[in-house]
Amino acid sequence: MAKGAATRAARMEKLGAAVADFEPLPFNGDAAARYGTLVALAIAAGRDPRPRRIDLTIVAIASAQDLPLFARNADDFKGLDGSLTVVAV
Repeated sequence: MAKGAATRAARMEKLGAAVADFEPLPFNGDAAARYGTLVALAIAAGRDPRPRRIDLTIVAIASAQDLPLFARNADDFKGLDGSLTVVAV
């Protein structure tokens, strides 16, 4: 989405460094099971899980690993209480 080649190159360099420094977390069987639970919680809270499916996937991975989720808008995760720790930033 960068408007110029220099900005795009700088962003790609930063991304490359991040990829080299971090181990990705898997979407494994535990995360898949947690995803189903999170979908059920979202529905029970009166929220449509379809437009939130990517967020719920990320939440499922973090939750299955017992990791907190850092989010700009913690309200996006209302109704999922008890399944994860959301830290507003």
